[in-house]
Formats: sequence, C-alpha cells, structure tokens
Amino acid sequence: MSRQRRPVPLRAIGVLAFTCLSLVGCGAPAPSGGGFSAAPVGSLPPAPSATPTARPRPTLPGDIALTTIVSGLVAPDGLVAARDGSGRLFVLDQTGKVLILKGGSMLPQPFLDVSAKVVALDADYDERGLLGLAFDPAFTQNGRVFVYYTAKLRAGSAAGQDHTDTVSSFKVSSTDPNRVDPASEQTILQFEQPQANHNGGALGFGPDGDLYVGVGDGGSEGDIGPGHSAGGNGQDTTKLNGKILRLNVNTSAPYVIPPDNPFAAGGGRPETYADGFRNPWRFSWEPDGQHRLLVDDVGWGRYEEVDVAVNGGNYGWPVREGDHCVDVKAPLSDLATCATSSKAGIPFTDPVFEYSHADVGIAIVGGTIYTGKAIPSLAGRYVFADLSRDWTTATPVGRGSVLAAEPASGSAPWSWAKLSIQGDPVLGFVDGIGQDAAGELYLLTRDQLGPTGQTGQVLEIVAPH
Repeated sequence: MSRQRRPVPLRAIGVLAFTCLSLVGCGAPAPSGGGFSAAPVGSLPPAPSATPTARPRPTLPGDIALTTIVSGLVAPDGLVAARDGSGRLFVLDQTGKVLILKGGSMLPQPFLDVSAKVVALDADYDERGLLGLAFDPAFTQNGRVFVYYTAKLRAGSAAGQDHTDTVSSFKVSSTDPNRVDPASEQTILQFEQPQANHNGGALGFGPDGDLYVGVGDGGSEGDIGPGHSAGGNGQDTTKLNGKILRLNVNTSAPYVIPPDNPFAAGGGRPETYADGFRNPWRFSWEPDGQHRLLVDDVGWGRYEEVDVAVNGGNYGWPVREGDHCVDVKAPLSDLATCATSSKAGIPFTDPVFEYSHADVGIAIVGGTIYTGKAIPSLAGRYVFADLSRDWTTATPVGRGSVLAAEPASGSAPWSWAKLSIQGDPVLGFVDGIGQDAAGELYLLTRDQLGPTGQTGQVLEIVAPH
C-alpha cells in the first residue's frame, strides 16, 4: 500500500521543494521484517483523527506502563542525570533552557538558559535549538557542563549559511549548585550549517573520557544542494557534517585531538571519529563488556537505524540508508546496486538493526541499555523510541512508539520488537528518551510537532500493574 504524507510547513528551511520532514524523513511504503518472533510488529492502524484524545483507550496488560512526572513544558527533547548523588534530572527544552527535575517536581529557575543565543525557532517545525547536554566525568570536582546548541550566525560567516552549530562548556555557580554561571561559557567548537535541519544533537562523554558529538549532514534533502559536497557531506572527510566527532576537552585549550582519531595525522578533519551519518540525534554506550557506542541515526525515505560506531568506521550515508542502497533523488524507490565502500576504500558498515517507516514510525529519537530494577523483563535490552507513525491528516498527530532490541555480539543483527503500553495511551510526539542514575528510563513527549505551546511532558517508564 502506497502512502504519501502531506508536508508540514517548513518556513524556517525556506526550500519549497521539500516534500517531507527533514528530521523524520519521508513517508514510505516498504514493509520490513525483523523483530522478536514472539512479538511481530503489526500493520499500520487506520489513519488517526486530528484529535487524538478521541481515540478509545482500552485497558491492556502491556509490557510497560507510563507515569507522568511533569507536564506543561514547551519542547522537551532530552533528559540527563548528573550522577553526582543529588538525584537531580536535567531536562533539555529545545527553546534553550535546561530545567532541573528533583523529587518529582521542576525547580522554578532553569539550571541554564541559552535561549537568547539560540537562532529564532519556527513554531510550526524546527530542528534547531538546544540539542545536547553532557556532564564532565569530573563534574563533582570541577562543576563543568557541556551543551550543544544552534546559535545565531557568528560574525564573518560565509553567505548562504543558516546558523552556527556551537559546543560550549559552562561552570556551575559557586553560590548556587542549581544554577550555571552564564558568564562562564567557553566556546569549544563552532561551525556553520547551510540549512536549518540535520544538526544531529548527540553529546556525551565516552568511557575513554573524551567528548563525543553527533553532527548531522548539514540539512536540505538527501545531503545534496547548496553547502553540500558532491557525493554528500557525510562522505566528505574535509567537513564535520555527517560525522561523530571525538574531542579531548581535558585541557586548558578548548580541545585537543585524540592521537588515534582516524585523521589526526591528516587526510580529513582531525575531529572526526566516524563518518557516513545522516542525522545522529542521540547515542549511548553499553554499560558493560566492550562499552560499544550505539548511535541512533535518523533515516530519510524508509529506514531508521542503530549503528555500532567504531573509530574510523563509515556508515554509508548518503550512499546507503540502513543496509539498503538509496537513490537520493528518489528515496522511496529501490536501487539495485551501489558502492560498498567509501572513495578511500573504507567498507561501509551496516547497522546492527533497522526498522522501516511502514513497520514502526518515521524517526528514531534515542535509546539506551536498560539497567534499572523496575522492569526485570527489560534487563540488558536496548530500549528506544520513535517520534511518530506517519500521519495522513493535514494537522500532524503524534503517535510515538517505545521498542526494545536484544543486543548481539560482534556484527550479528539484533532482534527487536515494539513494546505494548498499559492502557494503550496516545503518546503524541516522542522527542527523546533519558535515563536516571538508577538506570530507569523516561520519555520526553509533546502534542505539538513544533517548539510551541505547553504540551510537553516527562513520562517515566514503569512496570505494568
């Protein structure tokens, strides 16, 4: 069955030829197998009404249940624990604020506010804003916190650029542990982006103590157009776009290059750790074993993927989407053959698992290995979320999903399945998934597709009852 989604206004991008959301890809007809055999993903339900609350909500046992922790937010897109023993959770709001959730309540003042620095956001739909947050591994000693946000264009930027992607550090106030000193900002890395979409957003410290940054391919469609190299930014080693970066920030300089980065000695941008990504929105590390880096790369026409990123790896975009050849000029069509390695001869690495838009939804928005105690059936599984199923109404209606995958060793593919939720609630748009210091998980949701209104919520994933 062929499906075509009506486009959402993208005035901030200013490209009239867009026919699909940039973060979430394009509507797609292709079904895909692959899931726990005991819990296959079903076919698409009937198109939703424009008023999701009118949908019947039967009571079901469910694999998981959800508890509302806080509501009334604008556009929550991330949740991070400082792991300093305080029990605080730090909620990112796309509009530029980091809020503190403590004891089930939101503190009245933000921990950090960079909204005045963030480029003006489009209320209908936008991928810019405050995108990433990470605490220094020595946070309890140095009070240092890092953020990734889309700043207004800096002076001297080349013509035709949309904004300046910025990674900065701040220090906590010496007089108030719940506030950052705004004057303490140290700019770590800045680079311009040609379009408003595909900024990535993943930010975190690896087991090696280095800071990793997930950067999108620069926007537009199919990694082509103004500001995109022939063959795509994701495959251009001279650009930061479409990469996972690795920086040593444990230095008096803004950063130094880890000596084993693949281009540390030349041949490409030395900040690069791995390339060939479209829009790495979130990543996480396995807590045990090899501590593999798991990257959620948002797809385009038909497939969402999770990659195990390694030093020097290339993950194929825009030659491949998931483990499929992709024609960037016709993303819903099959392409029989394509290159299997980069121009430099680096073999493309397939994801450890993928899912199709027809099976689940249109954008993977994060995942992590569950290490909590509340839901024993999820122990050791990779729990992840999707923004929404496709919609057929003129007004976008969010229908997010929660899923789990069974990690496999080596390059073996992972099996996965959608989790049923007690009460069958309408989740709205799920923008992210976060984890507290005890390993329990939280969903960040909202009813509005764009960063507007007060429909944002933090929901805790709990055991069904």
